[in-house]
Amino acid sequence: MEILLVDPLAPAPQPVREAAEAVLRGGVIAFPTDTVYGLSCSLMDPAAVEFVYRLKRRPSHLSVIALLPEADAVHPLVEALPEVGEALIKRFWPGPLSIIFEASTLVPLRLRGERNTIALRVPKHPLCQALLEAVGGPLVSSSANLSGQPPCADAQEIVRVFGNQLDVLLDGGPSAANVPSTVVDVSSGRVQLVRAGAVDVSAFLKRA
Repeated sequence: MEILLVDPLAPAPQPVREAAEAVLRGGVIAFPTDTVYGLSCSLMDPAAVEFVYRLKRRPSHLSVIALLPEADAVHPLVEALPEVGEALIKRFWPGPLSIIFEASTLVPLRLRGERNTIALRVPKHPLCQALLEAVGGPLVSSSANLSGQPPCADAQEIVRVFGNQLDVLLDGGPSAANVPSTVVDVSSGRVQLVRAGAVDVSAFLKRA
């Protein structure tokens, strides 16, 4: 595993490029997001996604979150964009809100939840945005931890938990936050809170 120092708020091009190249080769990387450190790979690489599941010992029925470079990138990946989903996007994206939609046929089967869904998010974070631009497509993002355990707080902990199984680790210092993204499900056309997190969506829950 290659460990590269990076400033998450002002990332230099070289470590971003090396991490992106690892992703495009089918690898798995770790880096600090706007919430917690995450494990990441290409959304369109089912084998790499499967490896993320094995690394985390994550139950196969649980879906993963995908990071998008911009809100418009949601359209090819979802079957429908409910009105309330559009309202949430306008209010909270970019930011730490993950929204579960009904997945389109473009999304690989392995990446869909039990109900043919996918969780999407547009991060508000320079390093995430730089990686998304360098990869040129959506990235899977799953907190860097063993399933059921707290997220790793820094690069040293990631090394301790995952050893040399990752391709690249971008070391951006201690995690800026230990609160994961809020997750809501709008696949039914109504808002359901799946996981409380970094943003308050209570006003939207009252609309349901």
